[in-house]
Amino acid sequence: MTAALGGWIRLLKDALLPARDRRPLGSLRYVVLDTEFTSLDPRTNRLLSFGAVAMQGSRILLGEQIYRVVNPGVEVPAAGILVHGLRPEDISQASPLQDVLAELHTFVGSSIVVGHFVKLDLRVLRKESRSLGLAWPVSAVDTARAHAWLMRRQPWQEHSSEHLENLDLPSLARHYQIDPGDLHHALGDAFLTARVWQKMLSPLQQFGINCLGDLSRIAGL
Repeated sequence: MTAALGGWIRLLKDALLPARDRRPLGSLRYVVLDTEFTSLDPRTNRLLSFGAVAMQGSRILLGEQIYRVVNPGVEVPAAGILVHGLRPEDISQASPLQDVLAELHTFVGSSIVVGHFVKLDLRVLRKESRSLGLAWPVSAVDTARAHAWLMRRQPWQEHSSEHLENLDLPSLARHYQIDPGDLHHALGDAFLTARVWQKMLSPLQQFGINCLGDLSRIAGL
């Protein structure tokens, strides 16, 4: 296939995308999200906290962020305190779910949600939203999937397989030369993910991922 023909095919595909999906990556408002929950069991886990920070294109909007601790109304396993650091008194004094989840819905609005292994966050948020009669009809992008897609397009190096196997957030942060710092605070992890996402946007565009439709194809949920 000639370069000219490939270009025409690409233009045709772009023209067939809905207008929303043709929006350039740099024009999108992202909400980078992280959550902490009571356990890893999807059948019984409940939301404990969430943190989110907004981005406009590659700009992190430090003035647009939200962090809330949630009182789930159930006993929280003591072992989890070592992970999320939320003590029983922190949780008992926190707001009930219905008072804060609507805030998150409003904050997200029509933005593109970005998160690391964000499927886990969305599973809990959708479950909790359903219990309150709230919809969660958002587009979402997984930074782990986007990073893996990028790594498969890099020239093979001695440690290439490690970059595909180690997709945890600290490993990605170090790959993009960011100090991961302390983890397992929802807002801190959201901000770290935003910095990683900021670093990924330019390489994605260099490999032809220029609009929301492209992004959804390689890393969307």
